[in-house]
Parts: sequence; C-alpha cells; structure tokens
Amino acid sequence: MKLTLNMAGGRGFALAGAASLLALSACQLGKTAAPPDWPQGWSPDDQARWYAATQGSRLMPLAWFRALERPTSTEPFGDMANMSRYRLLPGVQNNLPLGFAIDDNDDSDLTVSKLRWFAGQGPKEQWVGLNCSACHTAELNYRGQAMRIDGGPSLFDFQTFIVDLDAALKATRDDAGKFDRFAKAVLKDDNEANRTLLRDALGKLIAWEEKVERLNGQQQPYGYGRVDAFGHIFNKVALFNGAPNPSVNAADAPVSYPFLWDIYRHDRLQWNGIVTNARLPLGGSRYLDYGAMGRNTGEVIGVFGDVATKPGNGLGGYKSSVWADNLIRLETQLAHLKAPRWPAAFGALDDTEAKKQQLDEGKTLFGQKCASCHAPQPGSEPYKVTMVTLKPDDRNATDPWMACNAITYRSATGNMQGIPKGYIGNGEKMGAVEPLAEQLETLVKGAMIGKKGQIIAQTARVFFGAGGRPRVVIEEVPNPRPLILQACYAANSPFMAYKARPLDGIWATAPYLHNGSVPNLYELLLPPAQRSKTFRMGTRDYDPVLAGYSTQANAPGNSFTFDTAVTGNSNMGHDYGVGTLTPEQRTALLNYLKTL
Repeated sequence: MKLTLNMAGGRGFALAGAASLLALSACQLGKTAAPPDWPQGWSPDDQARWYAATQGSRLMPLAWFRALERPTSTEPFGDMANMSRYRLLPGVQNNLPLGFAIDDNDDSDLTVSKLRWFAGQGPKEQWVGLNCSACHTAELNYRGQAMRIDGGPSLFDFQTFIVDLDAALKATRDDAGKFDRFAKAVLKDDNEANRTLLRDALGKLIAWEEKVERLNGQQQPYGYGRVDAFGHIFNKVALFNGAPNPSVNAADAPVSYPFLWDIYRHDRLQWNGIVTNARLPLGGSRYLDYGAMGRNTGEVIGVFGDVATKPGNGLGGYKSSVWADNLIRLETQLAHLKAPRWPAAFGALDDTEAKKQQLDEGKTLFGQKCASCHAPQPGSEPYKVTMVTLKPDDRNATDPWMACNAITYRSATGNMQGIPKGYIGNGEKMGAVEPLAEQLETLVKGAMIGKKGQIIAQTARVFFGAGGRPRVVIEEVPNPRPLILQACYAANSPFMAYKARPLDGIWATAPYLHNGSVPNLYELLLPPAQRSKTFRMGTRDYDPVLAGYSTQANAPGNSFTFDTAVTGNSNMGHDYGVGTLTPEQRTALLNYLKTL
C-alpha cells in the first residue's frame, strides 16, 4: 500500500499522448532570484497571491458565507472578530480571512457543490473555500511586534471552525428569524419560490456535512494548529467514490501543520512519507513534479474539493473542482520560499566570543545527537529524508497513531470497484473493499487525468517562460486499539514511520513532534519524562528563550489545554540521548538550532 503517484511508469500515467503532456510539463523552478530585502524570498504580490489563490476548494457559496450569522447571535459568522477565535488571520483582499479563496468553477459536472437556490441560476456562482495558506502561515508576537512566517504552521483550529460553521448552518435552517435575514441577504429576487429553493439547497449542504461528520466519527479535541489531515481526506474519498455504506474511520490522530519551505526538495512528503515527491527529468533544469501535483490534488479533495466519480471513466478521468493549472503556479512559487532567519529582535546569538564558542559546541552536539536523522539544511535537491521506523518499546519512537491509521483504514470502493489500482494500467483491480490509502491514490490520479487539459496548457506556458502568477479569485465498547497497534507493527509497512526532515527555520515551527505534543525546542531536548504533561496553547506570543509559543496561562489567547495523556497526543519518544546533556550543553544545542 503505497501512495507514490508514480505516473511515469508501472501502473502510471498511460494516457494516449502522454509523451506530449510530459514534454510540456517542464517546470522551470528557481530561475527568478528574489531581492535580498525580501526575507523569505517572496514579494508582497507573491504573499497576496499565496493568501488568496483558488485551488478549487468549495466550502459554501460566497453569498451564503457573507450572510451567515453565528449560531447564537445575529453577528456575522465570517467577520474577523469571530474568525480570530479560530486563530485565522485577516486577509489582504476580498474582505475574507487569510487563506480563504473565492472559487469560480463551472459546476455543471460537479456533485455536492452543484446547488441551485434561485430561479435562472447559472453554473458559475462564486463559492468560498480554503487554500494552503490557511494552515501554512504563522504569525508570532514578541513585545507587541507581529512577525509573519510564510509557509510556517498556523494555529488554525480547523475542528472547532467546522463544528461552529455546521451549527451556524443548522441554526439558519431552524430559526425563522435567521432564515428570513439570510434569504433577504442572499436572494436578489426574494420571493417564496426562491426561498423554497434556498431552503432545499441549504438542507443539501447540511446533509453533506452530516455525512462527513458521521464518517469522521468520535474525535478528540484537536486544539490549535492541528488537524487529522489523512482522516479527513480518507473520509472524503469514501464519500466521493459513491459507495452506499462507507465505513466510519475516526479522524482521531491529529498532527501539526508541517512547514513548507524547501518541501519541494524532499523525496518523501507527509509525516509518514506515504507520498513520493517524484520528478520526471526532461533535460537541463526542466522537469515534471507530478508528486507535488498529486499531493496538492489530494489536499484539495480533503479540504472542500468536489469530485464526481463514475464507473469506468477510462481516459476521461474524474471531473472535479481542482484547478490543476493554479496548483502548478502555487508550487512554482513555493519553490522560491526561504526559511526564516532568527530575528534580531530576539537577541543576537553570536555577538560575543563566548556565544560563538557556545554555538560551536552546539554544532558539535548536533552532529552527535541529531545529524544521523536530521540535516541542518536541505542541501541539493532532491533531498532524501530519513524515515524513522516506529517499533514497539523503542524509547525514541513517538506517538504511532497517525501512521497506524494511514495503513489500516479501509472502506467500500463504490464506483472505483473493478478499475485498476492507480486508475490506469493493467495491474491489480480494485475489490469491493480496499485500503483508503490506495483509494486516495486512485482518486487523485483520476482527478488529475480529468484535468489533463489544464495541465498541458499551464505547463506549456511554463515551458515557454510565461507560467503566470497564481490566480486569485456514546455506548461503551471494548477498546480495540491495543490489537490494532500490534497489527500495525506486525505489518512491516514502510509507512509505519515518520520522516526526519531538514531543520532550517525550525525555531519558527512550534509546537514540536509530528503531533504537536511538545511546546518548544527546549522541552524537546529534555528527557521525555521531564516534558510537560499538559500545556496551554492558542497564544501567538513567542518565547525566544525556549523557542516556542508561551505556555503561560495568562498569555493572551491561551484557551486550550493540550493533554498528552489523550490517545494520539503522546509526547514520549525522540530521546536520542538528550537526557545525558548537561544544562550548559542543552543551551548550546538549543541556540545552535535557532541559527538554522
């Protein structure tokens, strides 16, 4: 079970005329040097497009989002006073939060987002959805100064946002006063016939959300800066494949949002390395990064994308809301993003001879304790990440549940039953029930083949040097988990592991470990037994001494308590002998990590 998205061979991209597609898909990354006064390599225009470019995510009609009220008041759900509760940041255009993008897809061939709520409505009504930046833009506060970290892990509380959004939709349906105000704001022609259409369309969106909620199952509180991405994506796959009775696979293994600078260099993606960031070289500096395209397509499917599967679609692929051309543009721009440097406002690390000697000692300790898994910088591309295998009773192994869920979750295949695994090829066919990881690979490839026209057109533009900018518009039951975990260890899967990535800019990526269970770099260098069992989170206030967000209860915004005793939240492991460090050595290593 391997989500390789290997379209160059094997059961890969066997489209008629594939050679011409690949030849045109020569992504020429890294040709434009950014001015040195842009700290992370992006201009203000780059930032603005990253914050608002559409990927094809369709959460709800834009007019609905603007008219929606909070569940228990008449205040707008989408205003920043409310959005800041979920740690979303103000956007720069469209009067939407950062990471919220307007989508203008033609919905003629779509499914759940093909809604009609007034007479004479056409197929290109604007919707609002998310893009990468909602989860991958950090902001740190220090002494009243806000510092933006593009590509860094945000504090977005996705889980609570969705819970409250669904409650707001249901309150609009059930409260006559709310529905009256909603209809007046949404309908250009407010009459009873259109109100009937609007009620029906609202009910359909609520019913879809309830289906998603049912499959996601009972979830632990994620808190700020975490989401069970695989769980949510897998369950969207189970719904989009059209199976009448998809399995419930609980989205109960939340992980931190990873930082994105230099991600295009890595040979493996996702915390468990299940996606291969593969390229097809086409001579010189040109190549097709089909692994990145597949990764981003899967992300869109998981975050409010819309896919229409039909049995036996063949070379036509699956119709979807994914904007493949804009994914290429965004990925090209992402290759210019640099890791943030330690800010001068936090204090110099090398302004005295004693500090320089301390950094030298920290560098030596890094070589002894960390370098077997982590490089300080990503170096040349592609960078081969180290995969750290999870083993029972291994003092260095961290919480296993994200990896375990990814290799064990299964569901009915629906419309994908009988087609080749990986969508195209002569290999093994999909049975009635298959691992969701393999279904995701098949759905992603089918969606990408369905967008071959966009891919060809956009990569042709890139090939000829005109790629363009991203376009903006409960009953108690016996606990089965011990047996499940034993099966995960016994499976000997290469994905029962977590990647050890380069550590450039690591100071700006708190909290730490894949599941965000360690609040700062200082604690990560403590013996696991000495790390905080619980800690407060939600503030943007940064502690430059410990290298992480403040965990003080009185820090503004620290409203969530992270409990490491909850299943999936363990902060144990990742020891590697740090318990033998003296306090002076620990400080030296910590300060060296701040320089990366």
